[in-house]
Amino acid sequence: MSKPITPLVLDSIGIFGLNRQASPSSLEHQWLTTANNIMLDDRGRITTRKGIKQITDTIGSSSSNSYIVKSLGEFRNSTGSATIFAGSNDKIYKLNTGNTPNTLDEQTFTGTPQTLTDGNWEFCNFNDKFYGVQSSHTPIYYDGTNWMDLADASGFSAPSGVTTFDPTSCLGGFGRLWVGGVAEANDVVYYSDTLIGHKFQTGAAGYVDMKTVWAGDQVTALANFMGKLVIFGKRNIAIYNSPDDPSSADFALDEVVRGVGCVARDSVQALGDDIIFLSNSGVRSLRRTMVQDKMPLTDLSANIKDEVTTHIVNADMAQVKGQYCLCGGYYALSFPDRNITYVFDFKGNPDAPRVTTWNFETKKTPKALLSTTDGIMYMGLGNSDYAGRIATYDGYFDVEKSDVTSTYANQTVCEAAGYTWESTNSKCWQSTNNTYQADFKTVWLDFGDPAKAKLLKRFLAVISGGKDMSVTMNWYRDYSVDFDSGSFTLSPTASGTSYLWGGSTSLYGAAKYAPSFQPAEYKMSLSKSAKVLRMEMKGTVNGFKASLQNMIIWAKQGKIR
Repeated sequence: MSKPITPLVLDSIGIFGLNRQASPSSLEHQWLTTANNIMLDDRGRITTRKGIKQITDTIGSSSSNSYIVKSLGEFRNSTGSATIFAGSNDKIYKLNTGNTPNTLDEQTFTGTPQTLTDGNWEFCNFNDKFYGVQSSHTPIYYDGTNWMDLADASGFSAPSGVTTFDPTSCLGGFGRLWVGGVAEANDVVYYSDTLIGHKFQTGAAGYVDMKTVWAGDQVTALANFMGKLVIFGKRNIAIYNSPDDPSSADFALDEVVRGVGCVARDSVQALGDDIIFLSNSGVRSLRRTMVQDKMPLTDLSANIKDEVTTHIVNADMAQVKGQYCLCGGYYALSFPDRNITYVFDFKGNPDAPRVTTWNFETKKTPKALLSTTDGIMYMGLGNSDYAGRIATYDGYFDVEKSDVTSTYANQTVCEAAGYTWESTNSKCWQSTNNTYQADFKTVWLDFGDPAKAKLLKRFLAVISGGKDMSVTMNWYRDYSVDFDSGSFTLSPTASGTSYLWGGSTSLYGAAKYAPSFQPAEYKMSLSKSAKVLRMEMKGTVNGFKASLQNMIIWAKQGKIR
């Protein structure tokens, strides 16, 4: 008697995210072994990442290849206004959103400014001013109107005994500006006078000498955590109580975490009541619990530990950038010179984030990340062939803007060709919507019965959205590296009523609603038999988000073998 065809349901495929630490033959089907350019939504479903949308013109000429946006910062003043600044090469630029595309306006320094040689700044806000520090440079600051060297501020005083005041990290908080990483005293943290960020020697200014706390370490980053001052070294972490009055007896060492520190300044990010940072052994969480009065450390990259530690050894830590995105509840950690970004999604479980990866064309590797208070994620782009641009994490194309002024030299011919004329610099810009590939690979699936062969009949997936996305499905059998393959194109059915701008049925003549795309079933024939099966899905993102609802393998039970 012929055995019936039965469904093997995978309705929670990949909900735990990426796991490259354990053997793919021993993991449950909720794990993935490849998770490239995908995200996991609130329900754990696999979705495509958004696009990297260029929003600015280029720094310098369009043929320039030396302008790399290495730092981004948001200046916020007491009135609530916000301005974005970028560091690139030997200049500071202001993001001018009044132009389309946005322009990067070079900032002029007053006074007698130093010669800048790099753009890898750490920016921090303090008392309606905006400060920047980086290696081998004296601090700079913006007073809301002008940029200048901190040394040119009226009444400036450097810390006593410091020949060259060149800190690499800064923190505005507790009524003072705090800095660390001065080359000739890299184990000392200096703090300014109360509410005066340019006075480090007079008044209530002072310093915290870490020599008595740790031996042979250096300050790499500073953070404000639950009303405590956190000082990161490369191999140690010190936490101080009552930093709002460092001259009092209450300002005291609360705890020292030894053997674990921060190896990348720009990886430190606040996440609610937590701090995320990159240590020499992986991504860590510094978290205070309500039960203990200590701060336990949690390894957030345990499932990808080997490859992350390999990057730590081989990558340039000065280039590493981390950012917690307010828009999506995830922490992005970029290794620009390794061309990979890890995404730690905290929406499901703050103690065990789900990890996926973003990969970009080499020319679009993010060199700077910034999540602003209005929930927009900005990226500084660039290497030798795609430099001096800023993009946002938006839409479902990797949008590239090209200067085509040489062909379309005035506004009339530019706009007639369907391009954008930017009047400030009299340039014509062409936008190109580039597609990108999202793919994932499952673990080896035995469907609870690894001894019996399954005669593979059909594959079925329920997918929402992804209009016109070309999908390739590969299936591997019995631990083989060879695979069989099939393909299909997503063609979801639109539902709802389409209202166009100014249409006769539009509400007040100004409504604009697009129809929504409903989930659809996509089927594909499978072949041959397997005791264990591994699935790989690759899709070309073409302007629309796609979300996998579930997968079903239809198979007939075979013999025990």
